Amino acid sequence: MSQSPSPYDPRAPARDAHAGSHPDAGRTLVLRYFEMWNTGQGSAADELLGPDYVEHAHPDFLGPAALRSLVPRLHALYPGMVVKAEIVASDREFVAVRTSIEPDEVDGHPEGPRRGVALFRIAEGKLAEQWTWYAPVPRASMRQTPASH
Repeated sequence: MSQSPSPYDPRAPARDAHAGSHPDAGRTLVLRYFEMWNTGQGSAADELLGPDYVEHAHPDFLGPAALRSLVPRLHALYPGMVVKAEIVASDREFVAVRTSIEPDEVDGHPEGPRRGVALFRIAEGKLAEQWTWYAPVPRASMRQTPASH
């Protein structure tokens, strides 16, 4: 009798057959998500997010309609803010990102620069869930690249 593969076995097929035929599909989706925030184009939420998308750090913003509205408003408040994907690792179902948020010098964002991690789950070719954690960092270290540490 053979055992079924562990759900985290990298040799096992993706648990969600609709996640995408190529591991880079999720990576591309997440990079487009970051671009949405940087450009303020909230309309992209409809093609990027599944109907029940939830960012667990902000569960009040559920689904594409919430982000379609939030993204342009936040971008208008902080037009110089840049959300970066510094390191990206992906498989067919999950995308992990080392990310940073750099507010513009003049936009007055109260939390200042932050660096963190984000984990996205892909289902049926769209972002289904996101978990994030950020910590404040001094501005000088935000300008360093990962290789310069």
